[in-house]
Amino acid sequence: MVPEGRANDVLGAVEVTGQDPDRGASPGGGSGGPPLNWALALDLGLRLGISVIVGIGLGLLVDSWLHTSPLFTLVGVVLGMAAAMFTIWDVAKQAMRR
Repeated sequence: MVPEGRANDVLGAVEVTGQDPDRGASPGGGSGGPPLNWALALDLGLRLGISVIVGIGLGLLVDSWLHTSPLFTLVGVVLGMAAAMFTIWDVAKQAMRR
């Protein structure tokens, strides 16, 4: 049985922090901390993929409109890869500031 004063302390801590004070910090890192490495990798992967896919899609769309088969698709690939590299550069620059 928990003494009444200790029970109130534990209940008050759970209400304020959302976790049991005897257990310590949660393994997820909680909110407000730096992003986890896997989250940064997932973010970069999605940005890279989306940039290249959008570039290819726009290139295919322009090629079908102007009937110039591989020209704008290749231009779209190059522009998508350039946008992806710019995104990597920007994210890396922001990460180094932290």
